[in-house]
Amino acid sequence: MRANIQGRVSEKVSNGLLRMSQWAQATLHGFQGPATLSAQEDEIISDLTNEGVHVSPVERLFPDLAPKLHDSFVRVADFIAKESVHASSPSLKRRGGSTDLRSEELLRSFPEIYLLGLDSRIISLAEHYFGLPVAYHGAALRQSFVDGHQLGPRLWHMDSEDFHVLRVVIYLSDVTPGCGPFEYIPRSSGLSYKAFPGIKSITNEQMRTVVTDDQWKRCFGPVGTVILADSAKIFHHESLQVERSRTVAMIGYSSRRPKGMHLATSHFPVESVMPELTSLLSPQQHPYVIGWRRTV
Repeated sequence: MRANIQGRVSEKVSNGLLRMSQWAQATLHGFQGPATLSAQEDEIISDLTNEGVHVSPVERLFPDLAPKLHDSFVRVADFIAKESVHASSPSLKRRGGSTDLRSEELLRSFPEIYLLGLDSRIISLAEHYFGLPVAYHGAALRQSFVDGHQLGPRLWHMDSEDFHVLRVVIYLSDVTPGCGPFEYIPRSSGLSYKAFPGIKSITNEQMRTVVTDDQWKRCFGPVGTVILADSAKIFHHESLQVERSRTVAMIGYSSRRPKGMHLATSHFPVESVMPELTSLLSPQQHPYVIGWRRTV
């Protein structure tokens, strides 16, 4: 018992020191953050702070890019659907009940999806929210299937890359109740892992013993629906597909000194696709993608 208490105290002290280090790093680098909040950013940050989630059509977030993005969404969904027919497609990486487009294929065929995560508007929003310089984790393109297996991201969890994680999920197919919508417990509930001692990935049945179904919130929407979530502060998961598959794009951010560096750097294999990235990135974008990544 004494050892457990000492361990928890040590962890709290370590987390506190890491937070102080993050703020010190921001100060030493002269980080001031964007000058002012737009009304839209203020609304999104308020939702992230209180609810943990904000939902918006892509047209509202990126009005000038929306037409081209919709064209890309159609091409992505069509490409993944066709490749998924081939069990050994070199373009896909299969994992549980879903398949991801390999990172090198994403950069080669759909670089605009990766670069969307470096758009100045979403970077500004993240920096306003964190109050710290932003680390861009990268992008993923995923199709999830109707297979009845509740595992992986279909289990309830909180992301652990950092104290705050901004996760952006974009629907590339219409998502109705039977298509595996993003589902979450509002941040205002105050729910934490203390309610699930010893459990990190939680089934629907386990969640139901603590939070009744009527408090679970689901995000439906057509192609182009964008979900922004502080996924480190809310329990969330990809609900089961029971009618048809779902295709999404996902991008994510943390501070540049994430508490889970290994996990934060594992989302996108920067080192193995460096030639492709070098041709895409401007020097101003390097700190967001490469500069923060460390092995220790």
